[in-house]
Amino acid sequence: MDYLKIACQHCMGAKVFTQHKPEGDVIINPCPYCEGEGYMTEGLLTLPANVFESYLILEELDPTEYNALTDAQKEGISLLLSCGKIDLNEGKVGKVRLWAWFGVESTTIANLTALLG
Repeated sequence: MDYLKIACQHCMGAKVFTQHKPEGDVIINPCPYCEGEGYMTEGLLTLPANVFESYLILEELDPTEYNALTDAQKEGISLLLSCGKIDLNEGKVGKVRLWAWFGVESTTIANLTALLG
């Protein structure tokens, strides 16, 4: 589950709120509107079942198995990872190709199967 965030409108993402006093003093404090975070939560982003952020898939790739792939297969993996989210549901391109490229007996596929829970 990820939170959809937007830059704070009051501090413009700077995390601090600057006040100018009539005496010429400048007071800089953590932004009270975003509590010094620089962003505000706009909503909640929930991914469908078995759809994962690319970085999670990357973490499951076995380096030795990856290095043994052809250049075309490595390029295919780069393309999949560049999508941002990968669908590992049955029949979807992400699952079909990863399982074909690595083979069902590989450590990578064992890792991805564990990720699917």
